[in-house]
Amino acid sequence: QEVVLPSSESALSLVSLLDGYFRLTADSSHYLCHEVAPPRVVMSILNGIHGPMQEEFVFAKLRREEQEEGLYIIRWSVLDFNRMILSVVKRSQQQVPGVQGPLKYRQFRIQKKGNCFVLEGWDREFPTLRELLDVLKGCTLKSGDESFTVKRCCPPKPGEISDLLITRKVKDHSKQILNLSQLSFHQIRKNEITQRSHLGQGTRTNIYDGVLNVCGAGGTDDEAEYFSTEQNNNSREIHVVLKVLDPSHRDIALAFFETASLMSQVSHVHLAFVHGVCVRGSENIMVEEFVEHGPLDVLLRKEKGRITVGWKITVAKQLASALSYLEDKNLVHGNVCAKNILLARKGLEDGSVPFVKLSDPGVSFTVLSREERVDRIPWIAPECVRDVGSLSTAADKWSFGTTLLEICFDADKERFYEKRHRLPEPSCQELAALICRCLTYSAAERPSFRTVLRDLTQLQPHS
Repeated sequence: QEVVLPSSESALSLVSLLDGYFRLTADSSHYLCHEVAPPRVVMSILNGIHGPMQEEFVFAKLRREEQEEGLYIIRWSVLDFNRMILSVVKRSQQQVPGVQGPLKYRQFRIQKKGNCFVLEGWDREFPTLRELLDVLKGCTLKSGDESFTVKRCCPPKPGEISDLLITRKVKDHSKQILNLSQLSFHQIRKNEITQRSHLGQGTRTNIYDGVLNVCGAGGTDDEAEYFSTEQNNNSREIHVVLKVLDPSHRDIALAFFETASLMSQVSHVHLAFVHGVCVRGSENIMVEEFVEHGPLDVLLRKEKGRITVGWKITVAKQLASALSYLEDKNLVHGNVCAKNILLARKGLEDGSVPFVKLSDPGVSFTVLSREERVDRIPWIAPECVRDVGSLSTAADKWSFGTTLLEICFDADKERFYEKRHRLPEPSCQELAALICRCLTYSAAERPSFRTVLRDLTQLQPHS
């Protein structure tokens, strides 16, 4: 639904109200649009500053993070509007061999004096907080007889629970491990699908053009409810894609079913729909909707040099929208790249816009060999090459940044890998900065997809 307001001032006033409520109830470190963003919130986000949290929340967050020397949190003071608190952690010396010593915390004050920032006890002033923090990085701060080295910032995470939010119920966002009893997808009988021409290969799969035959009268009640049927209960045909797991890889069938289950339980306009799974003899088949104009990378190469910046940003926004939906559900896609983005509408004609859908990720990332993971460089996040257990929504953000570069370069790999090559067409600093933030090696510092979507929306009018 749309709301029509009498003036732009009224619209901004409403957005400002919603913006404040959003930070109060959903995410204390996010703003909905630049026009109403409070300067203090913008400064906090740029510098990784938390709101005025109580000490117990600060120490609990530091304990939850990787327990490394020099990890620190910077937050606004609860008592003084112009003061920030730098909380640093270190581990005490071992008292018993083989047993780690307890964690110790110390807090140091940073004061904002006019337009300058000063660490209490140090008479040097800095024009920006970033300059002060850059100088402090690697330095040792004294507190009594103890020394604390400042190494790595622990910034706010999207929507994390703290005493800054008003919430009715704390949701459990812990990642659940799927097993067979938890898998959920529509089971399709083998006589309901027709396999046609071979389209290509995926990771450990063969992909075919196909038809799903839906019978209005012969199906179960669930099927009748699942699919709309024509009058007279006549059967109808749905154009689909059949992804057949290679029978020689039956040992990873569970991972294949997990992917099908994930995609069957999500619903978003920019995610390809999975109709269900068919078991045909020794073959396991994922039945996915057919998206008419095929993979994005093929079109980018075919139309190289003729696609506008606005078109590319529209596609990026639609992809970010799908990934934001998954992130809100704490779900990881794990295989974001241009060849997995399908075009339902090309949008190349005047007055038309593109419409894309992110396809399923294929065989679960967690069962890939190291060689298969390396083959996905640069789309795979660096932490996932070393350890499959590092797969998280942060990995999707790296993949998104790489895919955005891929879109900028019209899927031309030679240009894509050239060093020092200035970004083509969207040659604006804001887009370059957004890509760089997604491609940071520190997973915790990558922006949320909610933030990515906001920034892309801001860019589009200027494209």
